[in-house]
Amino acid sequence: MSLKKRRLLWAALVLLAGLLATGITYFKTTGYANDVAMITDRQIKDKLLKKETDIYNNKDEERRQYLHVKLLSGKHRGQVFKTVNTYYPSQLVTQKYRPRQRIFVQIHKGTLAIISPKRDWTLMLTLTVTLTLMILVVGVKRWHLILSMAVSWILFYLLILWDVQVNGAYIVLMFSLADIVFSFFSLWLVQGFGKKMLVTWLATLLGVFVSFGLCYLIIKLTGESYLNYEMGDYATQDVRGIFMAQTLLGVLGAVMDEATDIVSSLHELIQHKPEITVKELLIAGRTMGQEIMGPLINVLVLLFISEALPESILYLRDNNTISTMFSFTMNLGATQSAVSAIGIVLTVPIATACCLLFLNKEQRARIKLGFSRKGGKAS
Repeated sequence: MSLKKRRLLWAALVLLAGLLATGITYFKTTGYANDVAMITDRQIKDKLLKKETDIYNNKDEERRQYLHVKLLSGKHRGQVFKTVNTYYPSQLVTQKYRPRQRIFVQIHKGTLAIISPKRDWTLMLTLTVTLTLMILVVGVKRWHLILSMAVSWILFYLLILWDVQVNGAYIVLMFSLADIVFSFFSLWLVQGFGKKMLVTWLATLLGVFVSFGLCYLIIKLTGESYLNYEMGDYATQDVRGIFMAQTLLGVLGAVMDEATDIVSSLHELIQHKPEITVKELLIAGRTMGQEIMGPLINVLVLLFISEALPESILYLRDNNTISTMFSFTMNLGATQSAVSAIGIVLTVPIATACCLLFLNKEQRARIKLGFSRKGGKAS
């Protein structure tokens, strides 16, 4: 069987297995903290209670759904309850329910309360589509990538547990160590242990910590002006520390992507052109970095804008100024994007310089000879 057919076969098997797992998850009713129920109505009665218009002319409605809910688990399994759900069509803090939808509920003293929709099956379906596309596109390294993703999730979960246990103490140090561990395992599982992997890891770590250290120094020298840490959704831990930890992880994602591309490409260039000079290598790295930097920085900016867009619209609709909106919704995200962008720029010369480690003894001797000749001419 050809490689292409094997790839299609594996993709089909993963898709079928994933769809089966999605179906099982959809119909699963046990193992949850709350009871599982289903809305039995085929057409939900929906009544308008009142229309609302605020002082900024924002219009919304208050509506009420009359629902029949059948319990699928728990001691009340099989029983049907009548309940109401009040919601706003904007669905900012409320939820509109659909016919035949599965939901989580609680029953207290004979009264049913809806907790939330049952969404775990959608996550399983999303994971199925992701894995199927990875197999179709990546091919032979698919299992390495999947294993790398799984290990990253496990390490991240353990890191969060550790952070909760120590209540956020030394959080910057913890996530600095996490960057080292995450990058090592990700590169090792995908590239395998070798010189290219170690050079990529070195370039990644230098890019992350040099850019983070530079930006931290700038933040301290400017007195952390206009950084409203309290605007983050940070629960009760050290808001400043969590912002720094977020920044470390964000820089790692951007820098490791770029360092991998540059190091892998220059490694191949050195293998196919052993007579390459240091000047040619540095020019090749700079040219490649110029091609990569723009798209990577644009991706960061677009991700940040997409995340901040809903709250930004709300602030502007409530007649806030652009400066107020930026201060409350974009301040921290823009800073993190800027730090990541600086990391992307710095990684170009750092990764290119690290690629000099690929040169063999003969090439290094030629470099030393060239320097000695220049020195002789100069003297």
